[in-house]
Amino acid sequence: MHERTDRTDPSPARAQARVPLLVRTTSPAHFLLALLLGASLQHALPLPLPQGVTLAWLQLGGGVSALAGLLLACWCFVLFARDRTTLLPERTPSQLVRHGPYRHTRNPMYVSLTLSYLGLSVQIGWPWSALLLPLPLLALQWVVIPYEEARLRERFGSAYDRYCAQVARWL
Repeated sequence: MHERTDRTDPSPARAQARVPLLVRTTSPAHFLLALLLGASLQHALPLPLPQGVTLAWLQLGGGVSALAGLLLACWCFVLFARDRTTLLPERTPSQLVRHGPYRHTRNPMYVSLTLSYLGLSVQIGWPWSALLLPLPLLALQWVVIPYEEARLRERFGSAYDRYCAQVARWL
């Protein structure tokens, strides 16, 4: 009589344990942590902000960027809901979404987070947060996206490979 080893245990708890921490914490949390770290740095070691009309234009541009990111994220949410598939990287998707913004980038949700983060950093005057943008982007590029791509490749096989050959990871 043979017992199952932990490696073959298909339980959800075991599968969840194999999901990297940076994937389980969700990407919006990565951006939020960087934003708050930037706010703390701006409070402790303030970077100068432009004044007058220059500041007004920067804040307007930041607001437009944040709004564009929000609208792009909403569009993606609608597509995932319509196709009845999951947004969560640790869950198994039922569909490969390839329409809408997914025709131009494989990661429009991350593009939307980047636009919103950068826009918000500029809008509220936290230049440190803008300077820390590479932190969540590196977490995405090195951990989250490779994990997601491996899961999608496992689930959709050659269809996903063809999609990757046609559409860039970012822009």
